[in-house]
This record gives sequence, C-alpha cells and structure tokens, in this order.
Amino acid sequence: MADIFARIIPILLLISIGQYFQYKNTFQQSTIDEIKHFITNVALSAVLFIAFINMELKAEYFMVFVIVFILLNVLFFSGFMVSKIKGMNHPLIPFIVTGNSFGLLGIPLFTTVFGAENVGKLSILGVGHEFFIWLVFITILRVKFREEKISFVVMKDIIKSPLIISIALGILFNITGLGTFIQENPFSKGFYITLQYLSSLATPLILIIIGYGLKFDKRYMKESVYFLFIRMILGFVIGYAFKMLIIDRIMSPDPIFNYAYFTFLILPPPLSLPIFMGTYSTKEHEELANNVVVVSTVFSIVLYILFVLTL
Repeated sequence: MADIFARIIPILLLISIGQYFQYKNTFQQSTIDEIKHFITNVALSAVLFIAFINMELKAEYFMVFVIVFILLNVLFFSGFMVSKIKGMNHPLIPFIVTGNSFGLLGIPLFTTVFGAENVGKLSILGVGHEFFIWLVFITILRVKFREEKISFVVMKDIIKSPLIISIALGILFNITGLGTFIQENPFSKGFYITLQYLSSLATPLILIIIGYGLKFDKRYMKESVYFLFIRMILGFVIGYAFKMLIIDRIMSPDPIFNYAYFTFLILPPPLSLPIFMGTYSTKEHEELANNVVVVSTVFSIVLYILFVLTL
C-alpha cells in the first residue's frame, strides 16, 4: 500500500503545481499551447518510439490495433444514435463519447503507476485510436460543422502526425532488428539516450499542464455531467463487451494489459476537442466541449486513483 501511495502522490503534486501556476497566472495561454505542441511532437513521440522499439511484438497486437479502431467507430455511432433520442439530442454527443486523451493523460497516468517499461501495453490500444482520430473523428467533424467534403488531405495529416510516425518507426526498427543495433552501437546509443531524456519530460510536463488547465465553467456544469454520464455508460458497456467477446479470445492473459484497457476506457475526451470545436464549430460548442473535458479529466483522475488503491 505504501508503494501505491508513493506512485499516486506524484500525480497529485504535479497537478497541484499546475493549479498553483494557474492561480499565480504564471504563463500566458500561448505559452501553454506551445508547451503542449512540444509535448505532443517531441516528448510523447519519444515515449511511443521507445515503447514500440522495445516491445515484444505479437501477431495479436496487430489485430488489437484494428479492433480498437472498430470499437471507437462503434462508440461514435452509438453516440450518434443517442443524440437522435428525443430530449437527449445534441450535436456534440457523438464526438464526446468516443476518442480519448490517450497521449496527454493516459500515458502519464499509466507510466506513473506501472512504469515506463509497461507503457507498451497501453500503446497497443493507442495505435487504433490515433488512426481513428485522424481518419474518422476530425473528418466527420469537418463535414458536419463546416460542411466540407471528404478529401485525401486527411491522409496527409495522418502521415504527418508525429505520433503515427514514431509508432511506425518503432515497429519498423523492432521488426528489422535496428532497435537492438541503435541501443548497442556507441554512436547511435547516444541518440537513443537522448530520446530517453526527452521521453522522461512527458509525464511531469503533461500533468502540470493538465493542472494548469483545470478551470470549470458553471454555465455548462449540468450539461457536462450529463455528457460524462453518457460517455462512461457507453464506454464501459460497449468497451468491455468488445474485450470479453473479442479481445480476450485473441490476447494471452495479461493483468497489466487489463489495467491498461481500464485506463484507456476511463480517459476523458481528447484534450484537443475544444480546439477542434473552436476551429470547425461555434464558440458555444467550444466552451461546452472545454468544460466537458475539464469535468471528465477530474473524474478520470479521481477514478484512476481509486482504482490504483484497490490493486
């Protein structure tokens, strides 16, 4: 139990530091956005590259990539159906019930408790997620709120995504044996150690940024809690149906993967959702989405800590 508390305390302290910085108005929003950009493009990319380069790749992992992609599409469709129910209709529901903050919350939470050596178990789920976000989520968002036509531009966005590139390179280096080479060769090992340094920045920076961004908007609290309830119900029911009926039949029993799957399901909507809404929809939708993300983030962190305490 003492060891578990030792792993939880850093989460709370780092988020509290972010809250303190917010209270003191230490940074401008533009600075926070630039730090987020650095985290996503550099630190998280280093985390994923290292995770996949060292992972013991199994055939079933590639099937899980596809299954997670399908799961997120099913969740989106379920949200769409819920939004058609009288009294429950809202255009944001499909976008709130699917997708999550895999990189900007899932990885730091999971790494803090289970260690960087196990982040690959969560990353298995992240591959399908990243393809869903870039291929489906943003495309439908553009079509729905801006009435844009589907184009091949989205494919270019996928290819240019630093997270996708780092995952692809990690898998390639793993399969070809180059991963072992760069860790043993004196010159390339220096490059690998640099990546390790960069990856170590991800967790503390992300948790501080999350703490900095926790600002509630009372105008949207009722709707935010309502949307969170719908997200959790659909996520757990459909998510664990997929796991028990499909994933458990192809994956070897693995407690760490089970913990990773639970972590994946409880994560809040993408932290970038308000940005997407601000770009493609209205100001009201942007503010509502932001409050949903904040409420969901607090709920996810509390639920995750309670979950860890039961281990």
